[in-house]
Amino acid sequence: MIHRHEARRLHYDLRLEMDGVLKSWAVPKGFSHVPEDKHLAVRTEDHPIEYEDFDGVIPKGQYGAGTMTIWDKGTFELVKGQGDHLAALADGKLEVKLHGTRLRGEWHMVKTTRSPNDWLLFKYRDCYARGANDPLFPIEFADAKPTSLPKAPKGLRPGGESEPFSDPDWLFELEFAGLRRLIVKKTDALTAFDADGKKCSESLGSVGHELRRLRAENAVVDGVLVALDSTGRPDRRKLENCLKKGETGSLTYYVFDLLHFDAWSLKARPLVERKRALRSVIPSELAQVMYVDHVIERGEELVEVVRQGGLTGVIAKRSDSSYRGPTSPHWKRIPAPVERGKKRDNLIEKLTKDSAGKRHVRSKIKLTSLQKVYWPEEGFTKGQVIDFYDRVADTLLPYLKDRPLHLRRFPEGIHGQHFYQKNMTKQLPDWVATTVVKEKEEGEVRYVMCNDRDTLLYLVNLGSIDLHPWMSRHDEQEMPDYGVIDLDPAGKKFGSSVVILARTIGKILRGAGIQPLLKTSGASGMHIYVPVIRRYTYEQVRMFCEIVARWVVREHSDIATVERSVAQRHGKVYVDYMQNFRGQTVVPPYVIRPVPGATVSTPLEWDELQGEIHPSQFNLLSVPDRLAEKGDLFRPSLTDPHDLGPALAALSENFE
Repeated sequence: MIHRHEARRLHYDLRLEMDGVLKSWAVPKGFSHVPEDKHLAVRTEDHPIEYEDFDGVIPKGQYGAGTMTIWDKGTFELVKGQGDHLAALADGKLEVKLHGTRLRGEWHMVKTTRSPNDWLLFKYRDCYARGANDPLFPIEFADAKPTSLPKAPKGLRPGGESEPFSDPDWLFELEFAGLRRLIVKKTDALTAFDADGKKCSESLGSVGHELRRLRAENAVVDGVLVALDSTGRPDRRKLENCLKKGETGSLTYYVFDLLHFDAWSLKARPLVERKRALRSVIPSELAQVMYVDHVIERGEELVEVVRQGGLTGVIAKRSDSSYRGPTSPHWKRIPAPVERGKKRDNLIEKLTKDSAGKRHVRSKIKLTSLQKVYWPEEGFTKGQVIDFYDRVADTLLPYLKDRPLHLRRFPEGIHGQHFYQKNMTKQLPDWVATTVVKEKEEGEVRYVMCNDRDTLLYLVNLGSIDLHPWMSRHDEQEMPDYGVIDLDPAGKKFGSSVVILARTIGKILRGAGIQPLLKTSGASGMHIYVPVIRRYTYEQVRMFCEIVARWVVREHSDIATVERSVAQRHGKVYVDYMQNFRGQTVVPPYVIRPVPGATVSTPLEWDELQGEIHPSQFNLLSVPDRLAEKGDLFRPSLTDPHDLGPALAALSENFE
């Protein structure tokens, strides 16, 4: 089992049961699935078996004081040939196979000669190993019950046909003309079934060789076996000939669903989760096993592209649908009458490998000056900004919806004149939502609200590179949905001080029962969010954040301050809790900032603070792919608010 331990510094405690105790190692940098990464693991004292169930706060003043949570748990075994556990431990070389809910496969530990307690921990090059840029498996199974592999899986079928439609709750995939095949992988053994659960006899050949490289010991995937003609379109006659002659090198298996992973069924999981998991188990270097990407919401556009490309149709699926059959009302086939018009080479490759595909912005507005350069140094244009927001709209819009919005407009790019705008007195399109707010000094102010894709693109087309929503919604203006602590290095570069303070704030909040959320500001700082139920006023939320801010300053007075005056900060990081006022704004996740590099305010996993993290990594070009791999890490801010009463009581107890 593994503890995530927020003591003086964040680290992980790896514990292996041997001889009635938990042999333990502290792993400061955590666990990398990249075999080339050798991480230090420091042997510590043995712990009693009862420690495997500990999940809580070790009080200040005691050894290991801090928040300790169970990060992974399971069983392990020695790799064959190692003898018994204690002998391998004494020899200074442990080769173990882990069966956890996060860590799986073979891991090696080797004792160094530098110090008697220093070991090196690294991932063995098995099917679970990954490259530095490969996404990790995104689903956790802490509370899931293991299930056995299905003996004869059946394929789910669409529950009918539909006219082309667009809907943000649906995703749209290409329909492939080929043989529907469900593949059961049990270690290296592969068995193919048709959609009715009948075992298939054809040889998979080189396709099977690639399927054995999936990042799972056991898996069930659903897809279509296809042979492509010279224009990149499925050809049934060629498929039949290839199978008849055993020419499997000319086949491609397009995979669109993952039904089972190792010891767990995924059929009850939402489709978008299954697809993220599927993407993570297919090595990118495979040539004949391909992940089928999709388009969110914009089914009508995809159908038109498919129709012009001479393909047969599109499959529409609700993003949150399970895999329960034999047919599903949440899966629909949309026929695309064939039109052999303009030649579209590599159409399938684009729509199965490229998460963006060719984007067609559909909007009620006329987009203007798309070639205007907004970032002279990087050459990024207004058109690229609009394309970015079009790609992330489905994820971004929930953080803007129903909130009064401040605009900061850069009509000439980031180095040109810019201005703030909140009172939308000029005529707006009738489909743009607005709300009237009474303000003390200005009277009634008409704010715009960004509730849909068209409004988002309309505002961006006005030159609004980033958008600034209120922290409360228009129907409850005095009660915010979250509190924010802003770590501002005051014009200095992002550095280790910001990371240390973010970790400390996370530790304090988790010790109070809060699950905080973390994102880059998009500039040089970080934002820590505390989602709250809508019963607390801005003043109450601000006071809560002030307690946390002053606590972290007390612990790190050498690098942190709550002094608002830049001149009085003396180079320290400003721990800002003063954003929590009615009418104040904090940029939401997934907005571009008008700064060099076109960086984006990006949610982070807390464990990412272990490595070499820097806001410049997250920009206009990189964030859409990251979003496709990791999903929306900030979504709990909308779905899992906290009650500040119990949290405040826990803070007071821990503070004492």
